[in-house]
This record gives sequence, structure tokens and C-alpha cells, in this order.
Amino acid sequence: MESHLQSAMRPHLDLTCLKLNDTQVELENALERIRKLEQVELKNAQERIRKLEQVELKNAQERIRKLEENLYTRKMVWKIDEFSRKMSEAKNGKSTKIESDPFYTESPGYKLKVRLYPNGCNIGMNTHLSVYIVVMKGEYDAILPWPFNKEVTFTLIHQKVDPPRRHNAVSKLTPNNDMPGHFSRPKNEENSGRGEPHFISHLLLKAMRYVVDDTLFLQVEIHR
Repeated sequence: MESHLQSAMRPHLDLTCLKLNDTQVELENALERIRKLEQVELKNAQERIRKLEQVELKNAQERIRKLEENLYTRKMVWKIDEFSRKMSEAKNGKSTKIESDPFYTESPGYKLKVRLYPNGCNIGMNTHLSVYIVVMKGEYDAILPWPFNKEVTFTLIHQKVDPPRRHNAVSKLTPNNDMPGHFSRPKNEENSGRGEPHFISHLLLKAMRYVVDDTLFLQVEIHR
């Protein structure tokens, strides 16, 4: 009996070893497939990240370029879209004003921004579109002459197809000694604005092609 058991055990052990070897090979093959899949996924993920980084870099460079173009300028054109919504919000008292991005007149120069009241301000309330220039605290203030005394021209561009036949709405503002609080060197982040409350009437704004595709263009020029 003992001899029989020993002789029968050997084939069973051999079969068990073969099965273990097969399992080991299958496991190694499975691990190899997983490794290759991980490498492919990693490579794909790295490629997606690289493409996203390139897009983000390109967008950032474009934003920087536009900022640099508009940062130092004596003539700025401000595009104001969704004007009907902004007018409605102004009439409802939700948001009575909109403001341009700040800009410098030159380097070194004055830091300014434009403030527009769609439904008017002060004596222009409910009847006119009002426009103001605001002097802001800037990095060159310590070496600039004060008060700010540059003539400012506001031009609402008439969007007629034929440029020579356009009737732009134009208003000039010349700082003087009666406006020290508006154009002196800012003590806070910005001075109170100064401009034209009766820049253009709502009736004329609707009658002429100043607003096209719910967009208007306001040009602001700072003269030397």
C-alpha cells in the first residue's frame, strides 16, 4: 500500500506543478498586458496634457498681447456689447454704470478708465447716455505733473456702412481749475469721475445707427 501511494503521488504532483506553471505564465502575461496598457494610457494622458498646455499657453500669450496693446494708449476704442441688457439693468437700478479696463496714457503716464451710464447720470438721468473719465492711482504718479490737464475727446462711433457719411457723437472735456477734486493726484484708488452727463440722448441713440447688433463703440482720445 505504501509503495502504491508513493507511486501514485508522483503523477499528481507533476500535474499540480504543470498547473502552477501554467498559472504563473498566465499571470505574467496578464501583468505584461496591464503594463503595456498603463504605458499607452500614460502616453495618451501626457499627450493630452501637452496639447492642453499648448492651448493654454497660446491663449495666455494672446491675452497678454491684447493687454500690452491696450495698456499704453492715447486713443482707446471700447467695445460695449449686450447693450440692451445693460440699459435695462441701469433703468431698473440693478447696475447703473459700466466701466472700461484701466489704461495708461503712455509710459510713464496717467492711469485712467472710462465710466459709462447707459441710463444717464445726474442731470442726464433717464434721458441721456452719460460718459465720464476717471483718474486712478497709478505707478508713475510721483513723477507726473498734477493736476491732470489733458483734453479728453469722447466719440460714439456711428456704425453707418459708409464711413464718410457717419455722424459720430463727439464731446470734448478740458480739465480746468474748477475741477481740482476730479483731476488732482488721487489719494484713494480713484477720483470721482468727470465728463458729459448729456453725451447723447436716448432718442438719438435709438434713431441713429449707434447701436448695431446690440453693440456700440466708444472711442476715447487723450490729447497731448
